Amino acid sequence: MVKTIAILILAGTLSYSLTSCKESQKTKQATTSVQTQTSLNVDSLLQVAKQKVNDTIVLQGKVKHTCSNSGRRCFITNPSGETTLRVEASGNIKGFNKELVGSEIQVTGIVKEQRLSQEYIDNWEKKIKEKEEEGEHCDSESNNITQMREWMKKNNKDFYSIYYLQGIDYEIVK
Repeated sequence: MVKTIAILILAGTLSYSLTSCKESQKTKQATTSVQTQTSLNVDSLLQVAKQKVNDTIVLQGKVKHTCSNSGRRCFITNPSGETTLRVEASGNIKGFNKELVGSEIQVTGIVKEQRLSQEYIDNWEKKIKEKEEEGEHCDSESNNITQMREWMKKNNKDFYSIYYLQGIDYEIVK
């Protein structure tokens, strides 16, 4: 009788150990696959953005700016600091605080595309010209429109694409 109880206890312990080990291995595999997802920087994302629209990706870079009024947007810069990509707060992200500026972050999000139509750009240019007639002048807006038009002509498009990330979650990289 004692021998039978001891065998049952031993069998139960072995069964529990084997199940725990399998579960532990599954957890390790899941964690590893999440950690091995490659993060992109701004430059590498912009090279493939057209193909990645509506895909979930991981973007890593330095926060150049956060919108101080709403905190709903931040701008991640490329390594040289010349190009930025907008990240919109959604999912688990309630907002981006101004203390993030200068921090390296990793954002998981969905690549989105906003298309500016030829008509939109024409109206924008018209408003700029009206401002210029009133004495207000901003070269950067005019330069942006010129660059957009050049890109559309070069790529034979009647729209200009702006890619951004609909952020789901982020963490500060240490």
